[in-house]
Amino acid sequence: MSGTSESLVPNMLAGTSFSDGEARLQIDSPDELQNNIVVLVTGANTGLGYSTCQRLIDEFEKNFPNTHKLTLLITTRRPPAQVRDLKNDLRKYALRLGSQVAERIRILAETLDLLNLSSVRALSRRLNRNFPKLDAIILNAGIGGWSGLDWPKAIYNVLTDMVHATTWPSYKIGYVGMVVPKQTQQPEEKPLGSVFCSNVFGHYMLAHNVMPLLRRSGQPNGPGRVIWLSSIEATTNFFNVDDIQALKSGTAYESSKALTDLLALTSDLPSTAPWVKSFLSTSESDDDDDSSKPTPTNYVGHPGVCGTSIVPLLLPLVYCMIAAFYLARWLGSPWHPNTPYLGANAPVWLALSPQSTLDAAEKPYREKGGGRVKWGSSTDIFGNAAVVSTETDGWGFGGVVGGPILAADKARRRKRGMKVATVEDRVRFEELGRRCWQYLEELRVEWDKLLDTLEQEDGGDS
Repeated sequence: MSGTSESLVPNMLAGTSFSDGEARLQIDSPDELQNNIVVLVTGANTGLGYSTCQRLIDEFEKNFPNTHKLTLLITTRRPPAQVRDLKNDLRKYALRLGSQVAERIRILAETLDLLNLSSVRALSRRLNRNFPKLDAIILNAGIGGWSGLDWPKAIYNVLTDMVHATTWPSYKIGYVGMVVPKQTQQPEEKPLGSVFCSNVFGHYMLAHNVMPLLRRSGQPNGPGRVIWLSSIEATTNFFNVDDIQALKSGTAYESSKALTDLLALTSDLPSTAPWVKSFLSTSESDDDDDSSKPTPTNYVGHPGVCGTSIVPLLLPLVYCMIAAFYLARWLGSPWHPNTPYLGANAPVWLALSPQSTLDAAEKPYREKGGGRVKWGSSTDIFGNAAVVSTETDGWGFGGVVGGPILAADKARRRKRGMKVATVEDRVRFEELGRRCWQYLEELRVEWDKLLDTLEQEDGGDS
């Protein structure tokens, strides 16, 4: 990735991609670190990830003064030529807001393959070497792992139960036992599920590795944020704690999103604290003790239902899918933003809102004994967008036992058959979260050792 494409906005040289291929961010005087918002988005080349970048640009322009700058660091598996085109497209998008706004927005790009943990480690090192901080990372990239649809069931369900069938589909056919190619020559290396690695574990490793940068976040928005992207489809019915990678399941995608919920929603509980503390820790050594730095926070959001290419369909079927989505919205579904741009509302809100805004949104749930909230992108029948809490199987609304407490949550259409969370459900959810955090953290340590050995055999690191 050369720096030649920077000429679209010549004053953006404080953030650029140098000829050695490493994206670098330098904060030059008289700029101040706290006036620079730095957000990383994985899987930004298309669909929800690309729309998230567009929305970050728009919301930054609306909500931040002209003394502030935004750096978007996008990651993708695309080849360098396509990455340059992607960066140029986003710069042109920023220029539509005027050259003065565009000059305050930097677009940087890096290569990342979440199915290759050496790639994850290499990117982490480049970022720690070349960036002063990260304020938020939006963990968007992922794969579905589906082979197709059960068409008779899909057609019947959509025609007879439009809203439910397009919100919580039960007709996708998933591959069973998909694993990533072997990454080391070590006999200790165990198979690693492809969907699990792409959607959860690769992100988990990345987030841990860039904790030094997230811990340097502070003003203007508060502690660094790890923003997990879940799905409206995620329920613990798809999740088996004895098969966390879902290697024996045909619903690996849904399981990975349920795992995402479990990790994020239980991330501030005493029962998960030992493993969460290890995940949030850093071995970085500098003049400041890590304990004196703000502790990064885990959040979870989802885009609702929107048309993307994650389910491969022929073009005529794509149009049919979009038509069904709009009909579901008009029939009263709150979970059909339908366009990726509207679907990006929740993750962007989580990334750019002041900490006081997020704390105030969680406050009603915490006052009733709850905790973290799963935030979703929602629209009314006219497409007016909002970010709202999402009822989660076993966790309820914001971890509150006994049903919704806010009028908006009570009025919102619920999933058919969803049961009000009981004390027993909450205890079970917390225990699942504890076991998941322990498993992920132990797996991270295991893989760090494997990668250390691989590097020693190769004669050094990247």
